[in-house]
Amino acid sequence: MVETIHPADIESELGRIWESFQGTNKMRACLFNLIIYAQKGQRNAYLNQIAQKVIEKFPSRIIFITYDESCKNHDLRTRVSVLTADEGENEIACDLIEVEVCSKHHPIVPFVILPHILPDLPVYLVHADDPTEPNPIAEQLEHLAKRIIFDSESACNLPAFANAVLKLKDNSHAEIADLNWARTEGWRQLFANVFKSSDELERLKGAKKMTIAYNSLETDFLCHTDIQSIYLQTWIAVQLGWNLSDVQPSKNSLRFSYSQGLQIELIPSEMQGLSPGRILSIEIETESGYHYSFKRNPECPHHITIEKSSQEYCSLPMHFVLDKDVSGQSLVKEICHKGTSTHYIHMLNVLSGIKNEQLNYE
Repeated sequence: MVETIHPADIESELGRIWESFQGTNKMRACLFNLIIYAQKGQRNAYLNQIAQKVIEKFPSRIIFITYDESCKNHDLRTRVSVLTADEGENEIACDLIEVEVCSKHHPIVPFVILPHILPDLPVYLVHADDPTEPNPIAEQLEHLAKRIIFDSESACNLPAFANAVLKLKDNSHAEIADLNWARTEGWRQLFANVFKSSDELERLKGAKKMTIAYNSLETDFLCHTDIQSIYLQTWIAVQLGWNLSDVQPSKNSLRFSYSQGLQIELIPSEMQGLSPGRILSIEIETESGYHYSFKRNPECPHHITIEKSSQEYCSLPMHFVLDKDVSGQSLVKEICHKGTSTHYIHMLNVLSGIKNEQLNYE
């Protein structure tokens, strides 16, 4: 158990820890400052896993802030420790500064962490709470960040989330990213590869029906399982210039209708051993009589089997390999990328015009 220390002792305690590592195989490293800001709850364990995964790829100083507005005492707890990533004979080690606050001390969080942000290194902020909720502390932290990474899993109202992120983009100098957007990257790459020729693209533009199945198994920290499928279908529609005319929720599905006569249906399904919300399969029927099938292999879920057929034609199955489903991998991807994705922003513009009740199942 890491002991609580006074905020004024953070740097001296880190110095003491590193002195104790003299002569060991631990090597201190840091590429950037990573601030993780979240309300105290079940998702904190998940965010800790994400932090561990990040330092395995990108050594950084992690400042983990949790707040509890329901707590009325005067506690402000700070702790420091070291996270390590095994690198064979040498271990890469990174500073971890944890700050826990109740409602009274919540406003002073920016002042507590500001002296411990390493200068001349970029600041990445993981805003793990719903940005639609008024939060002046989050706004102050956003001003420090070069890149703000949201998790739409925290949003109970997806159109309102889209509007909040779009507003932030217009009013902030920071780059914007989203973990659920990153989780669809493999499928977006798959579509770009399969439909890259002009003939294949024209067939896709002539789609009349599309069915997307997603993993509806929930966990304590991932329960909005339809978001990735909503993101993916909206991205496809935006890229192909389809115009959304209606969204209809039903008991077990969500149907998007487009003015071109196309319907895209999102269907919940279940696959053990795969993270909630991941796309499981996509079926496409086109006006020209072609049928495309993209399905995960149940025995090897990151392998996708691709089949294409028509009344006169049937191709041999092809295969596409997605990145393995590892907790924290989405954040690593978003740290790798530069800038704000224009595809992501165009997708949010469409989602911001939908009513939230249209996305809720009966």
